[in-house]
Amino acid sequence: MAPAPREKLKKTIGARSRTKQEAQAEEQPLDRVNRDLAILNMRLHGLTFHEIARKLPEAGFARVSVSRIYAIVGKALRSSPNQPARDLRQLELMRLDQLQTAHYKEAMKGDSAAAQRVLAIMDRRAKLLGLDANTEAGASLDEARQSLINKLEQLARGQQQKSEKSNTNS
Repeated sequence: MAPAPREKLKKTIGARSRTKQEAQAEEQPLDRVNRDLAILNMRLHGLTFHEIARKLPEAGFARVSVSRIYAIVGKALRSSPNQPARDLRQLELMRLDQLQTAHYKEAMKGDSAAAQRVLAIMDRRAKLLGLDANTEAGASLDEARQSLINKLEQLARGQQQKSEKSNTNS
């Protein structure tokens, strides 16, 4: 007796999902490492994140979203001891140097637009090198401390007012 259409459909769907799961399970850590290195090398050669996403399948890797590529490059720049990450960081720093050189003279002559560009470049360099991390954390800690002090003062005033009201009513 032939299987019912519903049973046949379940088997077909089950086979498809198993195939997809098996494909995901087959991706080895080495494959991910090779893919990430390919992404870093493409970025090192000046490709945009969108271009990298388009070219990855051509290079023999599975399709990856632009946001995932951005995360991979960001993580590599922040923490990876890999040579491609160091090279990419150096390349980005050289690009920032070139941009700053192009606008610096005009900024020093008083051109406010050029000065803003130079400051933005300097800010980007500081972020890339991690120079702002402690400053931002310190500022955020100071803000949190001040907020806590303000709340405690409000509570103290509220308690004081309650105490004064109860003394007046007695």
